[in-house]
Amino acid sequence: MRKGVTLLELLIVLLIIGILAGVTLSAIDRVRERGFFDETMAEMKSLVKAITGDPDLISDGKRIDFGYVGDMGKLPDSLGSLLRPEGPLWKGPYYKLPFTEDMEGYKKDAWGRYYQYLPEDLTIRSFGNGRFTLTLRIADSLKDLFGNTIYGSITDRENTPPGDLATRLLLKVTYPRNGEMMEDSTHPNPDGFYQFTNIPIGRHRIYLFTPYETLTKYVAVTPKSRVLVDFRVPKLFRGNLIYLSSDTAASSDTILFWVHNWTKETIPVFYLNLLDANVPDTVVCYNRISARDSVCYAGGKIKEGEVAQFSGGDIDTLFVFPEERLKFKIGSFTDTLTPPNQKNMYGRKVKIRFSEGSLIEFKVGD
Repeated sequence: MRKGVTLLELLIVLLIIGILAGVTLSAIDRVRERGFFDETMAEMKSLVKAITGDPDLISDGKRIDFGYVGDMGKLPDSLGSLLRPEGPLWKGPYYKLPFTEDMEGYKKDAWGRYYQYLPEDLTIRSFGNGRFTLTLRIADSLKDLFGNTIYGSITDRENTPPGDLATRLLLKVTYPRNGEMMEDSTHPNPDGFYQFTNIPIGRHRIYLFTPYETLTKYVAVTPKSRVLVDFRVPKLFRGNLIYLSSDTAASSDTILFWVHNWTKETIPVFYLNLLDANVPDTVVCYNRISARDSVCYAGGKIKEGEVAQFSGGDIDTLFVFPEERLKFKIGSFTDTLTPPNQKNMYGRKVKIRFSEGSLIEFKVGD
């Protein structure tokens, strides 16, 4: 004969079922919370990439994505700036919505709470279910995003630095800053070194302006970086005019010499600079330059080391033709005293730089 279930046994069964149900619901709740956590963290990471770019997007070995900061040169004022156009430099949207009709969802975590975005603290924060907080940093510091350096050197095709031609070279870099395009410029040092500081992350353009051409390079500036960008100029800094010989002039206060354009190109010359006349304890002056018996300069006294821009004579630009051998005469050398004393230049070892870069050294009369 089968016995019925006692009340005690029934209560025990219900208690076990309740415990199992509680354990199951607790496990489900933990899985659900874990899912919310993972979903929120993934979305926060996507928001950071929208702000500063995805470092894994590479083309030709260089990073190409720098997000909102790379285009605008600033942090977004709010998460809404990632989708809302803000001017000509804005190239968004920077965040891809999973559902195009939900324009607010990306601003909320998986629990439905709005993210706290603090650009001044470089953080995005989720308060989760109220029991814990998730915080993701956009960068370690503002300097990492906006205080980077571009540096490099400039040489010619023979790896020679520009020397005193450095003042004739100009470097310019363009980059966004606070929603506007900015530019910085600098001359290289005589040894060819140059540097730009406080550059924001992004893909920027650098120009090198020379008397003959403009060279352009693109540079990817990543967070907390010093980026090396070297330029090699096709033309020689030592120039294309080669010293041939010097002769004794009719007057001892005059330098007479020949140069040769060894190239097959016409070379324009706008000035020359007598860098060193090698007269001990004296700064010398001259007041006249001629070539092909035409006066190039007659504009007053020029001291050694100063640029004599061709003017006041027959020609303002001297064209030296391919393979031409050209005679120059620099005359009326004196000291700087009043009244001036004529200086004998015979036997002096002089150094002359032409505007196109040629540097010649010779002994007068050799």
